[in-house]
Amino acid sequence: MRAPQPEPPIPGSFATPSLLAWIVNGKYVMSLPLYRIETDLKACGATISRQDMANWMMNVHARWLAKVHERMKVELLSHVRIHADETTVQVLKEPNREAKKKSRMWLFCSARCNVPVYVFEYHETRRKGVAQEFLAGWSGTLTANGYKPYFNLGNPNIANTACLVHVRRYFAQIVKIAGGDAKAASAASVALEARRRIDAMFKVDSKFDDMEPGGRKAARDAELRPLMEDFGGWARAQLPLASPKLAPHRALQYAVEFWPYVMNVLEDGAPGALEQRRRAGPANLRRRAQELALQRCVFVFN
Repeated sequence: MRAPQPEPPIPGSFATPSLLAWIVNGKYVMSLPLYRIETDLKACGATISRQDMANWMMNVHARWLAKVHERMKVELLSHVRIHADETTVQVLKEPNREAKKKSRMWLFCSARCNVPVYVFEYHETRRKGVAQEFLAGWSGTLTANGYKPYFNLGNPNIANTACLVHVRRYFAQIVKIAGGDAKAASAASVALEARRRIDAMFKVDSKFDDMEPGGRKAARDAELRPLMEDFGGWARAQLPLASPKLAPHRALQYAVEFWPYVMNVLEDGAPGALEQRRRAGPANLRRRAQELALQRCVFVFN
């Protein structure tokens, strides 16, 4: 007797689940263009054209991965803390759209947890409606960079916090360009002072990671709040002294504008409110976006 043959993942195709998984991993995880996967297969004695593999990728998404994507979105929206970011991406041969136009890959992820969830969504624009539609009906805390539509979604059930890593990054870049800490210190750099103050906030908050939410919130009020309030007042005082249109002025302006939203982390007794925004929040989301940036040529020219 013979057991019936299992239904193939793509009806009428010889592609097995393991072969499809290997191609998906090569293309989207290892950043290999399909022509290189085609060459690799040929070296192993298998002749599969890149055209066939491209069709398989579209078919697998339509039949299977789209369902996984929707399930991941449902899981993500069950969390009470979400981080958001977006990056540019170029796609060739879209209907009624020039190839040179920039589109957007939107990224949404959970805060630090045992099984983090990352959801990527492609859209042609950066319009506010993308985030509004994704988060429709959701209530919780949204942490993002300084893209203003995130802070004006029209949903009263969403509380906003700004990413402290983004605030720090602008100052850190100035210090790096100046030649490092020693040279920046010799020039009495405002950027170095700002970065050191922010680093002190991260260090203080990391001490509270093992506390219960109530105790953590109280500890933040006692130890972290004074540092954050002091930084906000210091940045507002430094802003008029900085030369307009130069990098220090832009960094201070960004910090002053979004500092009230950074302060909102003090209302949250969740573990590592600042630290999670460094390890599993927009900063980590930005790393995912950077990984995506490295893969752009693979997605476009394959």
